[in-house]
Amino acid sequence: MSDGKELDGMAAVVTGSVRGIGRAVALAFAEAGANVVINGRSSVDAANAVAAEVESAGGRAIVHMADVGDPSGAEGLIGAALDAFGRLDILVNNVAHRVA
Repeated sequence: MSDGKELDGMAAVVTGSVRGIGRAVALAFAEAGANVVINGRSSVDAANAVAAEVESAGGRAIVHMADVGDPSGAEGLIGAALDAFGRLDILVNNVAHRVA
């Protein structure tokens, strides 16, 4: 931990991280030094905005859109983390079905 941040260099996936609790968790991980995969199912613009916030907070971020209710979507999400960061240390399953 070269900069003294608790999660320095770790990689996290936060499902449902484009708003609400998931967004807050992703930002907290970034502030603690983690690299974060931002996940949403359909709101690419919101996902990109959160990724920009993560990077402003000092973390690295990628966006991977996937429906994690589908096994291939979940598998692709984890693969994206491994491809981008070479590891996966933290998984937060925050995704929820929203009813308008």
